Amino acid sequence: MNKRNYLATIVYDSRGADGSSDEMISKLSEIIRQIDGEVKKVDNQGSYDFAYPQSKDMTAGVFLQFDIESDSEMPKRLKEKLKLEKKVDRILIERK
Repeated sequence: MNKRNYLATIVYDSRGADGSSDEMISKLSEIIRQIDGEVKKVDNQGSYDFAYPQSKDMTAGVFLQFDIESDSEMPKRLKEKLKLEKKVDRILIERK
């Protein structure tokens, strides 16, 4: 299997969050491991206001970046898996 490197930026809604960003990072890292991805590095970039909010209720989000090594089908599997996660607002996956 040919491994590729990806940079996944995940924006999550911290309003009414049960835990901290660290708990969300560990939860997302576990999801990535479940779909056969290997997390190389995690960068918590903090909370930022959106330039173009999708709703009046959510005008900011916490940005997390994951360096991931996996096969070419990982981005598709990750997006499908994170659709079910209520706190995840936006997902951007790019190949490095």
